[in-house]
Amino acid sequence: MPSALYAPGKKGIQFATRSQSGQNPEHLKAHLLCFDCEQRFDRLGESEVLRWLAPKARKKFPLHDRLSVAMPCTEIPLYSVYKGPDVGLDTEKFAYFTLSIFWRRSIHNWTNFDGTLMPPWNLGVFGEQLRQYLSGESEFPPDTSVIVLVCSDLYSREHWTGPATDVVYNCLGFEFLARGVYFRALMGKHLPSNLRNLSCASPYGRIMYGHCRSITEEKLQILAAFPS
Repeated sequence: MPSALYAPGKKGIQFATRSQSGQNPEHLKAHLLCFDCEQRFDRLGESEVLRWLAPKARKKFPLHDRLSVAMPCTEIPLYSVYKGPDVGLDTEKFAYFTLSIFWRRSIHNWTNFDGTLMPPWNLGVFGEQLRQYLSGESEFPPDTSVIVLVCSDLYSREHWTGPATDVVYNCLGFEFLARGVYFRALMGKHLPSNLRNLSCASPYGRIMYGHCRSITEEKLQILAAFPS
């Protein structure tokens, strides 16, 4: 995880794992990439995303501020949907950043916030597709959707979950919450058309916005780290 996502000061973000909850998680880091690759990841995704999250500012959230006054292109149950270019967002960089996080999670034995070991994910053929895309050897992976949901509530802004994997619509799924934004990816041939269209990497460059507290509370309860 980029170090800039970690909150400074004594009153930092809340984190949750299956065995522990707390404040100000330790920086999950490892020396994985060469200098050129680090620069590539920063240039093609990380710096742009962090600029909109402003993670070091407790009372500033540029992405929320922009979407809260913008005109959505459509509405779906619970959320407003925007076209990235219409609100000044380079959504391709959000997609690149999201997939770079999940790829890094899949190639290394990480230590979680609570000290437990997290073995690499086995992504099968998807792992090589991600590597080729991130290195510039191929285009955006086929049958892949990256969903970005910006939370309007302060509660979600103050919580954090590490990358997790699941299966949705018979597709391999990944997700994490960081500083008020849910980053989610789905990969598989059975990916529904509506989720393809909601992808920030689609020709529409979609990004969603809405109140997420109930979702965040539910996910934290699933982690069995927070009381109901």
